[in-house]
Amino acid sequence: MAGFFRHKSDHGTQAELELLQNSLSAIKNSNAVIEFAADGTILSANGAFLKLMEFNLDEIEGKHHSIFLSKEDASSSNYQKFWEDLRSGVHKSAEFKRIAKTGREVWLQASYSPVVDRSGHCVRVIKIASDVTQARLMNADHSGQIAAIGRSQAVIEFSMDGIILDANENFLSVMGYSAAEVIGRHHRIFVTPEDASHPDYEKFWNTLRSGQHEVREYKRLAKGGREVWIQASYNPIRDLNGKPVKVVKYATDVTKAKLQAADYAGQIAAIGKSQAVIEFNMNGTIIGANDSFLQVMGYEASEIVGRHHKMFMREEDLGPTYEQFWLDLQAGKFSSREYCRMANGGRLVWIQASYNPIFDMNGVPFKVVKYATDITQQVRQREKFSLLSLVADETDNSVVITDRHHRIIYVNNGFERLTGYTLAESIGKNPGKMLQGNNTSPDTVARIRQKLAAGEAFYEEILNYNKRGEPYWISLAINPVRASDGSIERFVSIQANVTETKKRSLEFNVKLEAISQANIIAEWSMAGEPISTNKTANVASAGQLSFVLDEASMRELLSEGKLRRELNWPSDGPVCWLEASFSLIHDLEGQPERILMCGVDVTSKKASAVNSAQAMSDMLGDITRTVETISGFARQTSLLALNAGIEAARAQDAGRGFALIAGEIRKLAASAGDAVTEIDALIAASHAKVEAMGGASPRSKVA
Repeated sequence: MAGFFRHKSDHGTQAELELLQNSLSAIKNSNAVIEFAADGTILSANGAFLKLMEFNLDEIEGKHHSIFLSKEDASSSNYQKFWEDLRSGVHKSAEFKRIAKTGREVWLQASYSPVVDRSGHCVRVIKIASDVTQARLMNADHSGQIAAIGRSQAVIEFSMDGIILDANENFLSVMGYSAAEVIGRHHRIFVTPEDASHPDYEKFWNTLRSGQHEVREYKRLAKGGREVWIQASYNPIRDLNGKPVKVVKYATDVTKAKLQAADYAGQIAAIGKSQAVIEFNMNGTIIGANDSFLQVMGYEASEIVGRHHKMFMREEDLGPTYEQFWLDLQAGKFSSREYCRMANGGRLVWIQASYNPIFDMNGVPFKVVKYATDITQQVRQREKFSLLSLVADETDNSVVITDRHHRIIYVNNGFERLTGYTLAESIGKNPGKMLQGNNTSPDTVARIRQKLAAGEAFYEEILNYNKRGEPYWISLAINPVRASDGSIERFVSIQANVTETKKRSLEFNVKLEAISQANIIAEWSMAGEPISTNKTANVASAGQLSFVLDEASMRELLSEGKLRRELNWPSDGPVCWLEASFSLIHDLEGQPERILMCGVDVTSKKASAVNSAQAMSDMLGDITRTVETISGFARQTSLLALNAGIEAARAQDAGRGFALIAGEIRKLAASAGDAVTEIDALIAASHAKVEAMGGASPRSKVA
């Protein structure tokens, strides 16, 4: 008996194993299957999995599951926990993003099933997966479109009997209701009682219940009875069996457009008076044209009505692009740009025109209206300027034209003379790489690349090298040339050789630096505010210009444009005397905008002059005292001579000879007095000159 049951048990186990194997084979035949060790090492994979992930078995066998993940995902803590959970026997089932051999993203609906031994330890993991990439992409696309529509349009949902299920904020805002006020009520709250009771209203809902959609303009009533016009589509939504289960309405408030219809009609009439207008049916047959259009094209109405639009086209413009042009118009897409058309007699006419599909009440385009302006002269002028800008061989400047990838497509003779490179040597090359050298400024190169990448016009100066390796400086102006759609077609560069100007500028800067080292230089605004100074001077210590020049000197400077003065420069340290020149600096219009001072330090010279003046003054004092002594002697001699004359007169004849001598002595004394007077005058004049030589007082503004 025991044997029987043992036999039966063995037989049952074998049958169960066969059943399991058959089930597993069925699963493998219909799904992508891969097996892993407990640590994630790939053990095997069926053909469906290998085909889906674009691998061969020998490319993945023995490798880790992480080869199907991006580096970021494979290194994440979530991924580590994922395998820890599997090893602990936790089943995983979800949608997973994986990476195929070619780098393509693959989305899998997959289940990871741990296989445990009798002791409960995970020994392997079996993954069964289905490719849901397309469904995932489609769902994302549909969800994005629906979300975009919901953001831009008023949306409301109804049951098939017209009961409101939901409405978005745009719809509620248009109609003036809250969600609680409309959900659960019937659509008829938005229509007048007359419209709700009309047979057409019931027919409207019957049409929707049959699965047909409705699209047109509708008059609806907002909260409070306010009239609202909407451009709306009622769209039945079907279940998986094709049965309509609800209606979604997408609407746009066109109330203002409706109210402005009369105004638009007037504007259209005005346009017809000022522009060329022609109408076509949807296959391009001409319906009518106004006088302006007929005049531009040189036709009578009878010559064009009933004919196709292609009569205005050049032969080379007909073809697939032209056919697509009309297909787009038939689809309701308008077109607006410049067009070349052929007038009567083959004359070419350029027009700025818009082709506008006109829709009927059901939103279906039924004709095309074209509004046009004749711009033939402007286009010809523009083409002329374009040719003149490209034909630049006669200029001494260098002209370079590159494509949008910065490869040279044209250089003029000026470029060849400047660089030594011929057109043949330059074609296809990048001008920067060809001409820049070791000492070209990296910052300048970076700025140029930034401007080119941004598609901006700009001006720069840069050091380049010619074919012989000789450096030269250029002023560089680059302008992008754009196509009609705004994209960049090419770059035009005008380059002028400024090497000599740059040399003179450098020499000037060196000279200016030398002058700055040897002199005191300061600047003030016309209001007298300090602006700048060189390292020798401290303009802050000088402060306002009024501390340096008095009003009279300022008037002279403004009148003459320049001024030369010896002055005591304000300083917190030792006294500083300057021999200073003031000049007005003018702006581009010739108006004075700054005052410049260049001063030479004459403190030592001034000190020497003061010392010399003091010495002269001391000497003149000594002379004065000596002259005063002589003057005293002359007065005493004159007095003695007078007394001698008196005594000689008393002696009468005996004193006559002595009287003659006394007279001569008086004459000598008078002459000495006259000499002393002259010496006094000379000493006074010398004192004045010595004082002038010594200078003004130490804190005076102007010497």
